Amino acid sequence: MRIRGKINVILAVMGVVTVLVAGTALEVVRRYDAHFNSYENISARVYNGEHLNRLVTAVVMESRGIYAARKAEDVPKFADGMDKNLAEIDTLLVDWAKLVPEGERADFEALRQKAGEFRTIRMETSRLGREVSIEAANAQGNTDTNRANRKAYQAAIDAVVEKDRKALVEVDAAADTLRTVAWTTISVCALAGLALSLAVGLTLARRLSRPILDLSDTMKRLAGGELEAPVGFTDRTDEVGEMAKAVEVFKRNGLSMSAHAREEAQQRSRAQTLQTHVAGLVSAAVAGDFSRRIPERSGDPALDQFAASVNALVESVEAGIGETRRVIARLADGDLDQAMEGQFRGAFAELQTNMNETLAQLRSTMQDMRSATDGIHAGTAGLRQASSDLSHRTEQQAAALEQTSSAIEEITSAVRVSSDRAQEASTVVAEAARSAEQSGVIVRDAVDAMQRIEQASTEIGNITNVIDEIAFQTNLLALNAGVEAARAGEAGKGFAVVAQEVRELAQRSAQAAKDIKILIARSGSEVANGVRLVQETGSALGAIDSSVQSIHAQIREIATAAQEQSTGLKEVSAAINQMDQVTQRNAAMVEDINSSMHQLAGEADHVSSMVGRFRLGQAGAAVRGGGFAQTASDHRSAPAFSASRPAASPSPAASQSPAAPSRSFGIKLGTAKAPRIAPASPVSRAVASPARQMMKTVAKAFSPPAAKPSEDNWEEF
Repeated sequence: MRIRGKINVILAVMGVVTVLVAGTALEVVRRYDAHFNSYENISARVYNGEHLNRLVTAVVMESRGIYAARKAEDVPKFADGMDKNLAEIDTLLVDWAKLVPEGERADFEALRQKAGEFRTIRMETSRLGREVSIEAANAQGNTDTNRANRKAYQAAIDAVVEKDRKALVEVDAAADTLRTVAWTTISVCALAGLALSLAVGLTLARRLSRPILDLSDTMKRLAGGELEAPVGFTDRTDEVGEMAKAVEVFKRNGLSMSAHAREEAQQRSRAQTLQTHVAGLVSAAVAGDFSRRIPERSGDPALDQFAASVNALVESVEAGIGETRRVIARLADGDLDQAMEGQFRGAFAELQTNMNETLAQLRSTMQDMRSATDGIHAGTAGLRQASSDLSHRTEQQAAALEQTSSAIEEITSAVRVSSDRAQEASTVVAEAARSAEQSGVIVRDAVDAMQRIEQASTEIGNITNVIDEIAFQTNLLALNAGVEAARAGEAGKGFAVVAQEVRELAQRSAQAAKDIKILIARSGSEVANGVRLVQETGSALGAIDSSVQSIHAQIREIATAAQEQSTGLKEVSAAINQMDQVTQRNAAMVEDINSSMHQLAGEADHVSSMVGRFRLGQAGAAVRGGGFAQTASDHRSAPAFSASRPAASPSPAASQSPAAPSRSFGIKLGTAKAPRIAPASPVSRAVASPARQMMKTVAKAFSPPAAKPSEDNWEEF
């Protein structure tokens, strides 16, 4: 018998035992389930009987509540409770009827009949309590007949429940007996099956384990190299015999493989030699030596062909790397006029193309860098000269402002002395003015007119001070922003914006000037009216010396005007000091710009010296020859710095012209042109100091008004 059959016998015995045990267990479970269902049914009936008793008692209590109610309003809550309990009794009886077996159906039907009588009596009690009166309900329900019905009803319930309790005890005892029998039967079957399985298993194990252990020992000896070890059990017809025959085949294969191993040892020796040569060649190649080769006579055609292929590979790599090394060495010396030469294929052909294109692009880039550095030289030279001129003229302007401030201080001192003298003269003439008291009304009118003139003059002085300060700052800002925007070109767009803001400030100054003209005209009218009043005063005085009165009025006017002039000159002096501070800050800013220009020129020289290390061929030499001559010519053609008025801001088209320099000082790699310094506006010319013009304007403001208003429109600012 085969091992599979023997194992099947063991499994069959174990299966029979398992079926017996399982069948016994299933029968026990079936019987126990039947007892459990019966127990559950009887328990539910017992519970329903006890619950029905409680509901009957609750209905009785609700009935007594109706009897004992003191007023009709209390009856509904008891009647509602009674109706609810009666409805629950009906539901309980319906559910209970489903659980009653056929043998107890007669007793249960008698119980349901008594339940119907009980319900009829109690429903009538509830109706009388609601609809008639408490007394009628009491008379109907609180009787011996009613109580006898309730007792008989509960006695029937107790009888049915007691019978169910006895049945419950019987079912519980039967279940205990079943548990004992089932445990005994299952234990006996299990022990018998276990003993039978162990006996059969041990017998088969002894017949199977010994041959397998012998075969295992034989296989270990074969695995250890003892190929002459004998193999037994080859005559068996089961799986053990098949395993023995397989081990015999392994033995014969081992003997055959031993013969082949000797041949493979010789082949491995040749392959090891080739591997040693290849390793040496690869190590040399990793170290950068591509001169080594592999011998091609090993006695094996396949190995010789492999050696020839490796040698061809190394020769191709040596040619490509050698040419690349030559070009890069010349490139390291600064010679960009080189290219990879030779016939290459595959990746080396792509490397040759990329290297030659890279060198060509690098030559073009370096040529563009030379052009750009030449342009930077040209731009920085002009900017250095312009910033130096601007710094010099700013210093001159600061000196002029200092002189103006000194002159205004002297004028202020003279005006203060004149005011003191006018006050003294006014005191002397006051004695003579007493004789003009007869013409007091006319004199008061004249004084009122003079006060209006004084108020108008004060407003004119305030507006004049504001306009003077705005005009001077406008002149200074327009001068700096316009000149810088005109000379910086594209990079001066920010200065152009500043110039635009300055022009708007000048427009507001012009508007203020118009307001001054209006006030001056009004002051002229008031002055004319005052003259007329003074003439009337002279006629009225008659015997009084008109000239004394006129002197008195004029001296008072002189004193008032002198005080106003003193105040105005103080404000003008403060404005001059503020303008001097602004000029000093502008001078410091110009110095910073000049320093930046020198630093930029140094960086451009450094870049130019670095680019000059490379040899670019004929095209690079041609490019390097230009640029600086153009710088010199551009610098000579630049006009001198003007401090008179701001140059016109460049138009958008001009700011975008090709001659405009780049916005930053970075080098753009391309066909860059040398940037030019934008020429100054044609209106830029040397004129007198703006401080002197301002002094003339102040003098005009304090001079006596002319018969005809001035047509000055402040265009000089």
